[in-house]
Formats: sequence, structure tokens, C-alpha cells
Amino acid sequence: MAHGMEQNAKADQTDFLRHLFVPVYMPAILFATGEGALIPVVPLTATALEANVATSGIISGLLMIGVVIGDIPAGVIVARWGETFAMRVAAIAAIVSAVICRKAPNLAVLAAGVLMIGIASAAFNLARHTFLTVWTPLWYRARALSLLGGTTRVGYFVGPFLASPVIALAGSRSVYWLHVVACLTVLIVLWAIPDPEQILSKNKALAEAHNKGGLPSASNKPVPQTQQAAVANADSGNGANSAARKPTRHRLPIVTYFSVLIRMGTAAGILQAMRASRQVILPLWGVQLNVSESHIALIMGIAGAVDLSLFYTSGQVMDRFGRRWAAVPVLIGLSISHLLIPFATVEWGYIAVAILCSIANGLGSGIVMTLGSDLATRYAPDDMPGFLSGWRVFTDSGSAFGPLAISAMTAASSLAGAAVLMGCCGLVGAFMMQRYIPRLVGK
Repeated sequence: MAHGMEQNAKADQTDFLRHLFVPVYMPAILFATGEGALIPVVPLTATALEANVATSGIISGLLMIGVVIGDIPAGVIVARWGETFAMRVAAIAAIVSAVICRKAPNLAVLAAGVLMIGIASAAFNLARHTFLTVWTPLWYRARALSLLGGTTRVGYFVGPFLASPVIALAGSRSVYWLHVVACLTVLIVLWAIPDPEQILSKNKALAEAHNKGGLPSASNKPVPQTQQAAVANADSGNGANSAARKPTRHRLPIVTYFSVLIRMGTAAGILQAMRASRQVILPLWGVQLNVSESHIALIMGIAGAVDLSLFYTSGQVMDRFGRRWAAVPVLIGLSISHLLIPFATVEWGYIAVAILCSIANGLGSGIVMTLGSDLATRYAPDDMPGFLSGWRVFTDSGSAFGPLAISAMTAASSLAGAAVLMGCCGLVGAFMMQRYIPRLVGK
């Protein structure tokens, strides 16, 4: 009997996640593939417009700066017109931006186009994040969001492989058309499907009815009381606890929810900075060890495949054991990887550190989005887009800060010193996650 209930639970979970594929995961894969294809091409375009190495790096960095700038306006769009509308607007804006980059006659126009791509990416990412926060049952949330994180990894992994033959056949600037085609396909998918909110609201109600009817969760465990309390507090608008916690609304979400964001947002921002820094420091360390460029590319590719293979495991861990069991080990793993870099003085040691770093990162797929969704449900049930826009400002700022921090610390000391300092920052982030997740997230 118990075995049959477990099978029904797994079938119910698979059916629910299947309904998310077309409205959420398919557009996410397409958008990330186009973006992943053009990211390596931006510095090549800048170089072709006679930019030096430093200027090319700055223009490439404008993509992430655009994401940070676009987070708050994206929250306004999602709150006012909905997630699907925001994704459509983001896809159209990305098409226009890619064409601008393709036709850019000078560096100023290219910089504007790259910045616009980042803003469009912010709107698209926030819309799908909010979509899953609203329409996914709590006991599926981490798995659903880890799959969303996995779609980005898939797109960024596949994109450069698609760009390579295009560059060989038609030149680097033609890669921008890949992003145009990807975004046009996103628009077609979003226009062709029925209203996803109606479908997913029905599926969510069915899943919740099954769970209340005694159907075990996919982890074969009941929903923890802390998670039930989080939902109950979020759903009760007239409870004493809810009223005490309800902040004074301000026009800027960062101000409204500052007390929560400054603690959990900072910890998540450190995690994102660690993730971004590894993409910079590992290739640079390979160069310092005199590893050939082809070997560095191969090692990074293998590490990326390891990372990609683990994304669903993270969601299972979070839904079964709680968010701390993903967030804290991931930060500790990334910190240890950075701290070991100065000791990787031979190629096999370099490979081992790269693989360890990828394992740690892969086991945290979706953790930042899941934490943001949990906090939004608990502290801003009637303003989820606003809260998530403020949350993403903190986390995206960490992604933008990571490579800059590596550059600054390397200039001040050395690449090894930068690795050690980033590793120490990661340990601080792990301490903050351990301290604040039980207090603010409740699990």
C-alpha cells in the first residue's frame, strides 16, 4: 500500500513538472541558449571595433550591470501586467538589443545594446522566477526551481557550441542572429500556448488536494511544520504574527524589505559572487600554470558537464532535508575550492580543484531562487514581484561583483591571494546562511 502511494506521489510530481515545461522551461532554455551564444562574442565585437582588452572587458561587464539595473523596473512590470506579458516584452527587447549589437558602428552603440540585453534578461528571469513562486506547491518548489536553474546551465552550455560553427561560416557578428531566432521562438511558444496561469492554477490546486488527502510528498515525508507555518503565516492577512511582520510599504522594494534582504540577500549575494568568480579565476590559474589553452577549455568543459549533471539533485536535497542542507555545503565547497587553488601547482591538481568547484556549484542549483521564493511567500505574499526584484538586486549584484573583486584583489596582491580572500568570503557567507535560514526562512 505504501509502495503504491509512493508511486502515485512520484507520478503526480512528474505530471505537475511536465505541465511547467512549455510555459516556463522551454522559453527559459531558448532564451539562455541565445544569451549563452552571444556572451563570448561581445568582447570579440568590441575588439573588432578597435577596443583594447580593458575596454572590451568593461563592455562585456555591462551585460551584468544591465541585469542589476533592470531588476526593479522588471518587478513593476510583472506586478502590473503579469509574468507572461513581462516575458514577451523581454523577448522583444532582447531581439531589438541583439540587432543593435549586430549593426553597431561604434563602441558606444555596442555598449548600449549590451546594456539593453542585460535589462531584458532581468525582466525575463524575474518573470519566470515569480511564475514558479506563485504557481508551484511548496513541497515541489525546490525541485521546480532547481530545474529552472538547470535550464540556464543547459542554455549556457549549448549556446557556445552553436556559436562556434556560425562564427566559422559567417563571422562572429552573425552569432547575434542566434539570439534573435531564440527570442522569436520564445514569442511563438508564449503566443501559441493557452493561458498558462489557468492551467497551472488548476494543477496546483489538484496537487494541494492530493497532498491534503494523505498523498505523501515526493520525498516520502510529510511537509515539515516549519514549512506549513510559513505558508500559514503568509496566507493569513489578519493574524497577529503576520501583522507584526508586515513592513511599511515603500516605493522601492529594497527599502520595504531591507531588514530581510540585508541579511539573507547579502548571504545569497556572496554565493553568487563565489559562483561568478570561479568562472574567472579557474581559467586564469590555468594560464598561470602554463596549461595549454586547449586543455583549459577541455577542463572547463568537463567541469561544466559535471555541474550540469547535478542540478536536479539540489532540489531533491532542499525539499527533503531543508534549504540549509544545500546552501551551507555549497558555500563551504566553493570556499574550500578557492582556498585550495594556491596549492594546485600541477595540472592534475588544477583539474581536481575545477571538478570540486563544479560539484559544489552543481549541488546548489536553484538554491538562490528557492530562498527568494520562500522569503517572498513568507514576508510579501501580496507583493511577490516587488520582493523578488529587490532580492535579485542583491544576488545579481553579487554576480557582477565577483569578477571585479578578483581583478581588484589580483592587482592588489596576486591571483593566489585573490583566491584565498574569496574563499574566506565564502566561509562568511556559509556562516550567514547557517545563522539566518532557520530564523528568516524557517527551514
